[in-house]
Amino acid sequence: MKLYYFVFKILLYTFIFLGISNSLYSKVSDFNQDAKNISNYFSGVVAFNNFDYSISNRFFDNFSKSNNTNKKFSSDYMQSLINQGKYSDAYNYSKRLERKKISNFESNLFLGLYEFKNKNYSDAISYFNNLEPTFEHQFVFDPLKISLINWSKIVISSNTDSIELIKSMSPNYKSLKSIQEIFANCYLDSANTENYFSKVINDKTDKFYRYNFFFANYLIQKGDRKKSESIINSISKKFPRNLLINQFVESLENNEKNENKFNCKNPQHILAEIFYTFANALSVQKQYKLSNFYINFSKYLNPNFLSYNALLAENLVMLKKYDQSRKIYEKLFTLGSFYKWHASKEISLILEEQGKEEDSVKFLKKIYDKIKINLYRTFDFANFLKSHKKYDESIKLYSKILKQVDKNHPLYPKVLDRRGTAYERTGDWKMAEKDLMLSLEILPDQPYTINYLAYTWIEKNVNTKQALTMLKKANNLKKNDGYITDSLGWALYKLKNFSEAKIYLELAIKIMPNDPIINDHFADCLWMNNKKIQARYYWNYVLSLEDTEQELRNKIENKLLFGLEKS
Repeated sequence: MKLYYFVFKILLYTFIFLGISNSLYSKVSDFNQDAKNISNYFSGVVAFNNFDYSISNRFFDNFSKSNNTNKKFSSDYMQSLINQGKYSDAYNYSKRLERKKISNFESNLFLGLYEFKNKNYSDAISYFNNLEPTFEHQFVFDPLKISLINWSKIVISSNTDSIELIKSMSPNYKSLKSIQEIFANCYLDSANTENYFSKVINDKTDKFYRYNFFFANYLIQKGDRKKSESIINSISKKFPRNLLINQFVESLENNEKNENKFNCKNPQHILAEIFYTFANALSVQKQYKLSNFYINFSKYLNPNFLSYNALLAENLVMLKKYDQSRKIYEKLFTLGSFYKWHASKEISLILEEQGKEEDSVKFLKKIYDKIKINLYRTFDFANFLKSHKKYDESIKLYSKILKQVDKNHPLYPKVLDRRGTAYERTGDWKMAEKDLMLSLEILPDQPYTINYLAYTWIEKNVNTKQALTMLKKANNLKKNDGYITDSLGWALYKLKNFSEAKIYLELAIKIMPNDPIINDHFADCLWMNNKKIQARYYWNYVLSLEDTEQELRNKIENKLLFGLEKS
């Protein structure tokens, strides 16, 4: 972080110097030479790059009055306005750029969407045609521009023949194309709409779970509530953690208002969902800043689809903007119990990141005690307690779940696994071993459960040959996992196969170079392979790691003094 600010300062001072120097030799400058304007600009940039949009807006507002023509500034300013939801200001500023003939990607995009929203579709196409590729938006540029122009033409024609526009999209955009075919058929009230929905939600190659909601919602609007409930209830059992689907189920069951308004007869809603698709893809690519820019367009086009805020909040967490994220998560409470529980878990994690661990536990416990309880919420809360070393409390909740479900329930082996590891942490290995073995009896191919049981056997010097066989299986199930690779190497070490153990432990080091235990295991193995100087190097390295616990430090200090033979 210090290096980032140092580099930024160098660039900043260089930029100021160049700007001032250039103004000495040119009658026209991109920047007003007034020191206050320069200060406003760079203060705005710093705030913008730190994702503090309300602060950046204040500085950018002042700088914008200087009639500058700097493209980087105008792009940043537009993004800052959109991220703040200041759409009127964004419109006025975009028109100002247009009058000066210095429009940019962001201003043309906004003006196109503004005209689209106001049903001036021909004008919208003009703005979308003016979109030019930029480095920042290159990941989404082509499919976005094509989609915006196509949908403007579809709405103008209102003819099923216009669906061909979407069908002609490049096969490179297969998923996007499939989604848009659904919405086009739905918008144009095609007889094929249900077939397209069925084709997409049953597609095994892509994750289209979300579109079960849109299908069920479409059927409700068509008056077929019975079929809608059948589809959504079935899929909710298959994906019990999908927020959009399960919140819709709850609202149907309780005859409550659905806070995620979507109507495929409304082209703005369709574009909003297309922007969500791009925002989600950008988030997966860790482009969180740009993802938020696009998700705010979703909110602009469909402000009544409140779950768009969930992606916005997740991105802000990744950007470490915890206070902003928490405010958004708190707004999600109004969507229903599924969103409230999800948001509460995220807020508790935010509190942990802020170093408020006790507040984190108190907060989630308070929510859990008040919210409507189901199996998955109890499982989540038990896991939360276990992660905070409240093992006895977590064991009680795990036991409660096991009394409520049979062995065929998907949660059953998972709960046994978690309860088993909690028992092991309390020192009750007999109960831990029983749970872990039963979990594997029900679901044999759980690599982490296999690893936990087999590694503990290795550490206890029992069932070592069986443990080795199990760890080889786990390693095949989950290749290149540092913990499992380390366990396999350690099992070989315990069986005195030091040369083969070195191969796996060295691989584990490459996968997880900063893990203290893995480094300690590798050092032990080096020592037994008569690589004693190298072994001491790795032991010393473990002592330099912040995460090394005191007990391990003491053992390593002993090894450094006496080697393995005497320590």
